[in-house]
Amino acid sequence: MNFLFSLWRQRNYRIAAIVAILAVVWLLSGLLSGANDGASEPVPGASAKRPVAEEITVKARRLDAQPYVTRVVVNSRTEANRSVQVRAELDGVIAALPVEEGQRVAAGDVICEIAAEDRPERLEQARATLRKAELDFAGAKKLEGRGLQSGTAMAQQEVALASARAELKRAQVDVKNLKIRAPYDGLVNSRAVELGDFIRRGEECATVLDLDPMLIVGEVSESHVGNLNVGGSASAQLQQGQLVEGRLRYVSQQAHPNTRAYRVEVAVPNADGALRSGISARMALPTGEVLAHRINASLLTLDDRGQLGVRTLDEDHRVRFMTVQLVSDENAGVWVAGLPARPLLITVGQEYVSEGEQVAVELEESGGDLPAPLSSSGAAQEGGAAVGQPLIDSTSGVAVQQSETRDQNQEPQQ
Repeated sequence: MNFLFSLWRQRNYRIAAIVAILAVVWLLSGLLSGANDGASEPVPGASAKRPVAEEITVKARRLDAQPYVTRVVVNSRTEANRSVQVRAELDGVIAALPVEEGQRVAAGDVICEIAAEDRPERLEQARATLRKAELDFAGAKKLEGRGLQSGTAMAQQEVALASARAELKRAQVDVKNLKIRAPYDGLVNSRAVELGDFIRRGEECATVLDLDPMLIVGEVSESHVGNLNVGGSASAQLQQGQLVEGRLRYVSQQAHPNTRAYRVEVAVPNADGALRSGISARMALPTGEVLAHRINASLLTLDDRGQLGVRTLDEDHRVRFMTVQLVSDENAGVWVAGLPARPLLITVGQEYVSEGEQVAVELEESGGDLPAPLSSSGAAQEGGAAVGQPLIDSTSGVAVQQSETRDQNQEPQQ
């Protein structure tokens, strides 16, 4: 005992003993609190019934179904309505180029002009030859009327007259073809010759594009092509973000041999020439109309079988899980189908209730179709990114939004 008192009188041993006692007390407090927590946990297999006093309160909103136009979205590009390589029909030297590259032309405007050489003189010669043949034929007819001309001689005169007419026509066509003209209103995109070049028959003089209307072309998989209607409205968002609208004017009747997809063309007005050919775009084609509801992506959940759905309330305020089909995923929310016309949707607290459980309800104002987002904005963003992502159609290789839908004025997703 005296030994312990002697140690206690020393300051170092006294501090060490106090620290050791505090550490033991702290460890014992943790063990005791853990035992209490374990005693409060429910026993596995025990009844999960909640006392009536602990009834959960959730927020809910009455939603109205709206007609919604479903659309399939495909990768596409702009393309000129017509593109023609204007070619020479004569051999000769380029004598004039009245139109510069990039300049607009009207149908019939001269694009390239070939040197005339002796072709005007050949035309005059053909006209004189025709006049002589006509006189010879007229004299032969008079002699035939008097019985002084044989049938063989008359046939020779007819051949000579027909040959003279053909030579005149050929000379006129040659003179006319000295000027290579635009086949339609358009734009000279490029020139293949310069002043002084020698051009041969069949060689290109220039390329003329018809850019009004501008075409938006793409390929649609076989699973969607049957739902397209020629003449229906369509829209596209160009690479620069510009939104254009037009009409679906063509759907191919034969699939591409490699992609097994069908070519579609949407005609877009381009009177001012603002659109260029070859720009990438995302084209949205209408495929039908359904009744759908717009909700926050954070309200979507999965049941035990992995089916996508939402939690709603019946007339007795009991929780019901209802499966839905994702129609569209947009920045403002997701559109789903498969719900009743006016469901009572749980907007806050759906994570803490289970199917069949009766709850207390705080009704929200039904001022719009989109419920207010949860306070945990991160969860909402996570839910929005998990559904409706672009898929690659295995049959065509074309990126499409599965059962994508948009309003007439909604821009397609980039």
